[in-house]
Amino acid sequence: MSKEPPAHHQRNLPIMAGQGALAVTAWSMASPAIVLTFLAVAMDLPIFLAGLLVSIRHAAGTLSDVFVSNHLAQLRQKKATIARTDIAVAACFLVVILTVTYGTKPMVIAAFVAGIFVIGVLEEIKSLLIIDFVSDNLASKDRMRISYIQKALGGAATIAIALLLHQLMQDAPSLTRHSMVVGFGALCFVLSALAMMTLQERAPDQSAPVALRTMSRFDTLKTYWHDAKSLLGEAWFRKFIALRLTFVVAGLSVPFYALIAAEAHHSSAKGLTALVVSSAAALLVAAPLWRVLSNYSNRVVMITGALMVAVSGVGLIVIHHWGLDHTVHLHAMSLFVVTVAVTGLGSARALYFMDVAPKSQRIVAQAVSQTISRLSIVAISALLAAIAHMNEVVWAVILITIGSLLAVVAILSFVDPAGRPNPERDRTGMAK
Repeated sequence: MSKEPPAHHQRNLPIMAGQGALAVTAWSMASPAIVLTFLAVAMDLPIFLAGLLVSIRHAAGTLSDVFVSNHLAQLRQKKATIARTDIAVAACFLVVILTVTYGTKPMVIAAFVAGIFVIGVLEEIKSLLIIDFVSDNLASKDRMRISYIQKALGGAATIAIALLLHQLMQDAPSLTRHSMVVGFGALCFVLSALAMMTLQERAPDQSAPVALRTMSRFDTLKTYWHDAKSLLGEAWFRKFIALRLTFVVAGLSVPFYALIAAEAHHSSAKGLTALVVSSAAALLVAAPLWRVLSNYSNRVVMITGALMVAVSGVGLIVIHHWGLDHTVHLHAMSLFVVTVAVTGLGSARALYFMDVAPKSQRIVAQAVSQTISRLSIVAISALLAAIAHMNEVVWAVILITIGSLLAVVAILSFVDPAGRPNPERDRTGMAK
């Protein structure tokens, strides 16, 4: 368990709320899962490639987990690295937009693949750092409150900006409208980086090593493998891994539900705006909803989130079967529901991890758990992308719906009513 931060770190609360809100706005306006998927379909890129962007992004994140996490764990202060990561992500999005605007189709494909890959690497680096930064600089009682405030403020800002851009750009070509949305997201990344630099970071532990160890790639991989084996021998980590793997399929709902919506509405003047606004509105609803339910039990959050993904999937299947794909509001509603659900699942998982992970193992444990989860995501998302390409995207939605229902059964089996994993059950969910 981490020690509580000193009282003077309370001055960080309003700044961290604003910085996090800017980050939420940035990821909403330039969302790889929604906006870039929509843009890829609008550019007439193959459905397989649009679906495969999920695999590329998570494969890149896995490389960060394996080769960078050990170095990040040795950083004595982290806010400057987090800020630089935000700026680098903004640059990647801008390169993609410039290529889409002025490049040939082969250049666009290369930009999407390379851009998503680099963004995946940077996103994972920031994820590893921000968990440690928040754990060190916020008291446990403040983490959940700030997390939900950031989502609520970011969601409200995204809705206002998206609607304003829609009014200003409604007569512009669709590609220009989509590019403006991503471009504004890049600007928010830069503002988030500037806000991060104004935070007061806890003074580094004087007992920590002053110099970073330099290791070859082979030594890094060897160390990572040793850390992974050591962690898998600890009960708390096995329980956390079980939670992560339970919801891998449900977590893929946002990009694939967005893909089926993009396929139907990529040429619509209000298609992207509707999806961005619905996903941002979901953050406004998710913040108070999951905050209330989290006070009762993490188990309630997990079960409710998985059921919401399944219900939304059934709705999309019905829409497709009845030929109502032309109604953008129905797709926006389904994306709203799954965004609320996935936000709750992610928040519950992150808050649980920050409470149970020892300080000395926090970054490495996060990296190893991410690797295990991401390898599953890469394989499953590539399979779903292939199915969507060879048949119809609705078949991917069907599989996600089934997987979400199975997740409910699994979580009922090995998580107790208080919301914590049952110590009498192993990581597969079967009784010992």
